[in-house]
Amino acid sequence: MDVFTREKGWQPGAEEGEEDQMAYGCLFCMTGSEEQVAARIRDGYPAYRAVSLRKMRYRTSHGQRTSEVVQLLPSYVFLKAPAEANPFRELPKNDVIRILTTGDGEWRLRDGDRRFAQWVFRYDGLLDFSKAYREGERIRIISGPLKDMEGKILRVDKRGRSGQVTLEFNGRTIPIWLGFELIDLV
Repeated sequence: MDVFTREKGWQPGAEEGEEDQMAYGCLFCMTGSEEQVAARIRDGYPAYRAVSLRKMRYRTSHGQRTSEVVQLLPSYVFLKAPAEANPFRELPKNDVIRILTTGDGEWRLRDGDRRFAQWVFRYDGLLDFSKAYREGERIRIISGPLKDMEGKILRVDKRGRSGQVTLEFNGRTIPIWLGFELIDLV
């Protein structure tokens, strides 16, 4: 799926310490064009990785339960690039409204926003269903995005198999629902 090589840019399983040399940023783009913008960057700019934030969710129609992928933060595309990269000069402008910056014009995310972007890339931009099991009246999350957010779970809907968590990005707190699958422990 990724077209990046060690000579040109990002490589899965990057060595420890390489992470310190990477910068994270975020593009604000036309709503509905997140995947096209990310794909254009992935395909044409090998020093960059780009993903939009999506989630898997359950959908019930005519008594049939299916899963689907939906955008979680419409209009945002996250970047991962070498720290010396300059997205203002290097990236395409098609469907991009602006590169998010700090008050001093810096595109590199810092502190909590950087940690949030790292979490987004840990899941390659797709928050799949977490794994959970029932322990009496409680639900225990054992893996997946909800496991990472355990301290931020506000509510659990056992029947709907989802948990509401808060995400913090770009100075905003965003409540979202993430799904989980109940499994039997062996």
